[in-house]
Amino acid sequence: MNIYVKKSLQLLLSTLALSSLMAQAQDKSPWSVGAGLISTESPYAGTDNRTLLLPMINYEGEKLTFRGFALDYKLVENKGFNWSVILEPGQFFDSSDSDLAEIKAFDDRKISLYAGSKVSYTTGYGSLSASASHDILGHGDGAKLKARYSYPFKLSKQIMLIPSFGVELSSSKVSNYYYGVTKGESNTFDAYELGSTVNYNAGMLLSYQLNKKWNVSAMINYTQLDSDIEDSPIIDTSSISTAMMSVSYQF
Repeated sequence: MNIYVKKSLQLLLSTLALSSLMAQAQDKSPWSVGAGLISTESPYAGTDNRTLLLPMINYEGEKLTFRGFALDYKLVENKGFNWSVILEPGQFFDSSDSDLAEIKAFDDRKISLYAGSKVSYTTGYGSLSASASHDILGHGDGAKLKARYSYPFKLSKQIMLIPSFGVELSSSKVSNYYYGVTKGESNTFDAYELGSTVNYNAGMLLSYQLNKKWNVSAMINYTQLDSDIEDSPIIDTSSISTAMMSVSYQF
């Protein structure tokens, strides 16, 4: 799984989660399958934009939710408030994806797996969620805090528009592992160390419920990178944009 797949999975998971707002309003099976055609970019220098087709199998039960590679198990559910434990993949970078020899010489950044806790609260004013998790594979070996707000606009019985805004704080260990340069790692770049970083993101989802079984969605997402990430010698952008179209079938 390279950086493109990671970013694409995050967007596809977000889309499926937001699209489920429409599905919850109808009495449906917890099982669905989906696929997304995603155009995404990598922040790493010398890497090109990619377009990927990703399949997904999803389960949304009373307590357990499984979307692709992410798990969510509700511990408490009461009047719009949920508290759950989560397991979700982090990022990964294969240096061979870059066209630049000086980047290819870097060590790969291995995939991380984050385990933690999440709280969410849904009212007539939208949905707000926050999570705290830690890498359990010991690669980034750090923690992440995330918060997200979304508000669904039901344009018709079949069409829903959902804007969302989020923030993600990564500890210095995570930031340095994925975006830093350790001493002696490169003959081209000086060592570069980051502190904790904060990325901001905004997205817009348009979901169309064709019938009781089929849903089609389109989504765009923009992430503004922390200035410390932007200044890293292995990064050549200040932001990441991703666009996606997906289709899902509810059993």
